[in-house]
Amino acid sequence: MGFIADTNSHESINGKKIMQIKIAFISDRLVEFQPFLKKTLHGEYRLDLYEHIEAIRKSIQMIYYDLFIIDLKEEWLTVPGWLLEQANHQYFYQVVFITDHPLPATLKKKMGDKIYQVLDFSNARISLSEVFKDALTAMEKRQYRDFKLPSTVRWRPDRLIGNDENIKRVNEFVEIISRTSFTPCLIRGESGTGKDLVSYIIHSENEKQQNPFIVKDCEFATTNELLSDIFGVISDNGRLNPAKKGLIEQAAGGTLVLKNIERLPAEVQNKLLLYLDSHIIKPIGGEKPIRVDTRIIAQTRFDLETFVQNGSFNPELYFHLKSFEIYLPPLRERRRDISLLVRYFLQHFSFLYAKPMPKISPMALNLLKDYYWPGNVQELREVIEFSVLSNPTNEIHLKNLPEYLSNSKNIPDDVDLLGNCSLKEIERVHIERVLARTKGNKSKAADFLQISRTTLREKLKTYGLDK
Repeated sequence: MGFIADTNSHESINGKKIMQIKIAFISDRLVEFQPFLKKTLHGEYRLDLYEHIEAIRKSIQMIYYDLFIIDLKEEWLTVPGWLLEQANHQYFYQVVFITDHPLPATLKKKMGDKIYQVLDFSNARISLSEVFKDALTAMEKRQYRDFKLPSTVRWRPDRLIGNDENIKRVNEFVEIISRTSFTPCLIRGESGTGKDLVSYIIHSENEKQQNPFIVKDCEFATTNELLSDIFGVISDNGRLNPAKKGLIEQAAGGTLVLKNIERLPAEVQNKLLLYLDSHIIKPIGGEKPIRVDTRIIAQTRFDLETFVQNGSFNPELYFHLKSFEIYLPPLRERRRDISLLVRYFLQHFSFLYAKPMPKISPMALNLLKDYYWPGNVQELREVIEFSVLSNPTNEIHLKNLPEYLSNSKNIPDDVDLLGNCSLKEIERVHIERVLARTKGNKSKAADFLQISRTTLREKLKTYGLDK
């Protein structure tokens, strides 16, 4: 529990109650600020002292402070949820940061003019008393407003974490795209590279961020399902064909994400191209065109040019989307970012689960750097979450990491990666995945693949999958 200097939250002047100023001082080195604390502990306000791990706990989320003094001994790569919650409500407050590190861009963006001053640690011990008085004076000139407790804040970073040049270029391009209202784009990358996160950033950094953000997975859906789901249905058959508003219309003014865009049947591709050209849709059974402004973000694991060459993807739709393509490199191609990502996730999950941030041993970090990461950043995220939750000490060692990391071997050089293989190999892998998803049901697999069962049987025989 933090030390509370004064538990009363209101004072009375001439019989009229006024709100008492509440101050939180958060630091893991409070002893360094003893001269300041001796002067201020008995002031006409409430002063709560916290270590960072105490401040992270849920109790602080129910107290709304007028002034924060936050000493950042460690650089913040992510931001505690309780501070973002404070930043999102309407009640006026100010923050004094003490740090020798740059403040995260997300923090500065969220808080804006609520950041009263940033002091470096060496000067803070001398000048904090004066800054404190100035901050109180500034607060006295402000009129406090009533406010409601906000809902829980769910925060995601406003850019990809990394110093790799490819990631820097992605962040720059995402910033450009997010400034436009309805420009479509294509996001390409292996599973776990961050396609969903980038889609959300493009949406959330736009001025229309309050509008709907809807995600639709196109894999394993039939043509009729996709036509009705995306473009809607005008009912004329009662229960046999009930009316429903399509996802493009539901996401009006916002964003519709189409995952696995390569799986769109030709008829759906053609209608999507017409929409991108005109921003007009016609629901199934309808004759009256509907004007809708919705951003379309397409996602894929593959190079769509391969599907264009194979005749399974509309070339006009491909070039329409490719004009604004974002490629997310796999983690194995930007290993220099692994240390930074590990630190980011350690901090994030320590904040999330209210645990002290552990260190990571050099051997454990080296293992993470050498691992192949087929699941990319998402897999690394889950490994760090597991390690933070399961580790009872303040340091993560090899034994605290999942066993499969130590037992695995890097993929040998003679194993083809999907991005470097032939069309036949792509087809074989895809058929295998569909059969796995349908649990070996060949009729259902043929339906998903939009081929006859006879054709599927021939392909299984060709690829040696009929055993």
